[in-house]
Amino acid sequence: MENSRFVLAVDGGATKTTLVIYSDNGDTLFEKTSTGSNYHAIGANKVERVITDLLLDAYQAVPFERIEIAAFAMAGIDTEYDLSIVKAIIDNCFQNVPFETQTVIVENDVHSTLIGITSGNPGALILSGTGSIAYAIDRNGNIVRTGGWGHRAADEGSGYWIGQEIIRAVVQFEDGRTNKQTALKKLLYEKLQVDHMEEMLSWLYRPEYTNAQVASISSILCQAVSLRDETAIDIANRAASELSRLASTVLRKINVFEEPFTIYLNGGILQNHPYIRDLFIQEMLEAYPNLSFELCHKQPIEYLVNRAITELN
Repeated sequence: MENSRFVLAVDGGATKTTLVIYSDNGDTLFEKTSTGSNYHAIGANKVERVITDLLLDAYQAVPFERIEIAAFAMAGIDTEYDLSIVKAIIDNCFQNVPFETQTVIVENDVHSTLIGITSGNPGALILSGTGSIAYAIDRNGNIVRTGGWGHRAADEGSGYWIGQEIIRAVVQFEDGRTNKQTALKKLLYEKLQVDHMEEMLSWLYRPEYTNAQVASISSILCQAVSLRDETAIDIANRAASELSRLASTVLRKINVFEEPFTIYLNGGILQNHPYIRDLFIQEMLEAYPNLSFELCHKQPIEYLVNRAITELN
């Protein structure tokens, strides 16, 4: 311990925040998870409380004060303005905790995850969870981004987008705007534990509504696709095409055309919806035959620890 160097990594997501401290020899010295820390969702003051409490718990649990690298991978950093806000929050948090930090890194969470996965080598990360986003690194270390602009502006092919499409399909059927029967109605009502459209709409417009809850509706799509439901298959096809367009755009930004290149796949949609994932891969290979694809199997915090460790080398 005396000659070890220590890194702190924070995965600040919309629904939960995990903080870990690792030594440079791979030992986990502290780990704790709290509530979400996307400042767009809960506000800067609440984020500051969440992060400060985790830092204080960590400080009380470890027998040292010096942290070489503190890497904060935070959801909600989409613009330079966002970055300035979150950096100020992190600065305030460290004013309340006696840790001595050599370097503090604050980044978009997907940006950090890509660096952690690739160790800064060329590659792309396509994520489709509650939202959708793509990042890529070229051979010169340049990092580019496509998508991830939130549910009001983008997030096509994401869990939220799929959940919305399912709700729209059911409402259109119930409203008489389409006569096409769909298994999605029964599956949706069962998931929400409602009996008719009025109850479903009450669920949708209640004060406790969150994007993550709408995104969770996407879980019924697999079963509907397995039943060969035409509406579900159409939604899945369009989701795959939107993700393919997202990925193709980020590859064009770093001039990937015919050379071998790896795309890493993460998020609940690409992890848990094989029909969408397989169709996405098929569409991408038609345009980029030398691509390879890898599913991300580790927990996000593990990639973020690796991202922090890359700064030690």
